[in-house]
Amino acid sequence: MLVEFSVQNHRSFCDRQRFLMTASSSKTPNAVATGNNGAPYVHQQACLFGANGAGKSGLVASIKTFGLLVRDSFKDVELLIKNYEPHLFHSEWRNKPTEFEIAFLHDDSLFQYGFTYDAERILEEWLFERPSATRKQRRIFSREYDPKNDAYEWETNPTYLKGERQSWQAQTREDALFISTAIQLNAEPLKRPFSWLSRKLQVILAEESIENYTVGRLNEESWKAKVLAFLADVDFRLEDVVAEERALYETARFKNLPVKQQKALRHAIPEEAKTWEVYTYRNDEKGTKVLLDFENESSGTRALFALIGPIMDSLEKGHTLIVDELNVHLHPLALRHLMCMFSSPNTNPREAQIIFTTHDPTVTEEEGIGRDQIWLVEKGDDWASRLTPFSDYKTRNKQSFQKGYLQGRYGAIPCLVSP
Repeated sequence: MLVEFSVQNHRSFCDRQRFLMTASSSKTPNAVATGNNGAPYVHQQACLFGANGAGKSGLVASIKTFGLLVRDSFKDVELLIKNYEPHLFHSEWRNKPTEFEIAFLHDDSLFQYGFTYDAERILEEWLFERPSATRKQRRIFSREYDPKNDAYEWETNPTYLKGERQSWQAQTREDALFISTAIQLNAEPLKRPFSWLSRKLQVILAEESIENYTVGRLNEESWKAKVLAFLADVDFRLEDVVAEERALYETARFKNLPVKQQKALRHAIPEEAKTWEVYTYRNDEKGTKVLLDFENESSGTRALFALIGPIMDSLEKGHTLIVDELNVHLHPLALRHLMCMFSSPNTNPREAQIIFTTHDPTVTEEEGIGRDQIWLVEKGDDWASRLTPFSDYKTRNKQSFQKGYLQGRYGAIPCLVSP
């Protein structure tokens, strides 16, 4: 479970900003008791509000970038420079390092992992662990670049980082993370935290096309049944849905494109490229199944269909799912249904989490959303984004949020000029 994520000097974020999933007590709505004294109670849901361009998507993108560097920095020598995006609107920050840090609960331990980097190298990297059993934090490893000696100073714990430590260090490039490099060299002690960082943390940006995950498993009968049941629960009633994998250039979707666009795609995409064609079926008034190309379904149906795969996967495996603009094309009641699935132990036995950005303040009316699960993102006059939990505002109760937010009482809304 995600406990905390912090970012400094990345895109619209300047000074260090912290996003927390910790709950103040067991009485907080939807709080999970962890058994770890480092984070006794953690939320399963949180939502972020802010005006367009305030930095909500930027936070999601920061977490996405963090995960990408953890997974792939060992194999892509250009990954660091491609993902070094310091804050541009302040001269002191343009050439400073970016810092990411995350705290998460996994395998009965609280891990704290982070790193700083610039366009050339990893400057610092660290990993700490606090097992629930001992209740004491221990350093697993740390490294820090010393510019005077043009070398790294390492600290590794031989008790908990057993194996070829010297070899792992020697083979870690200056533009690669130690954790991702050592994993490729079969560093057994690091597999526990790396498995959460690379698999359990799932991030979906607003512009991403994600429907292939749902589509790709439709040939599994049990999966298809769950997809149809999921759609029925939110009143999208289909008799069947099927997917066929076909050559891209043979599909009607491609053939219906303008000739100029077809030529451009043929130049950019290999001839053997394949894609999925999806069809849905509904019954007519006589009970006969009628086929409909998925492209002709409503945008809401397509959006929800794309999300079904990641949502079901998260609930089944206990992932932390972070979605930018979750409510786009979704009816408010469908969105609330999704939230209820994460708050119910019947549908969420593995204690999965969902974190999402939205412009719809009505979602805060759900019982599972408490004051410290509502976050506000606002960009100041210095063009830097800042995170503020709603619990920082002294209001009588959460019910005042919707009205007060739309009235601008808490900021994080667009400043509109009257016509």
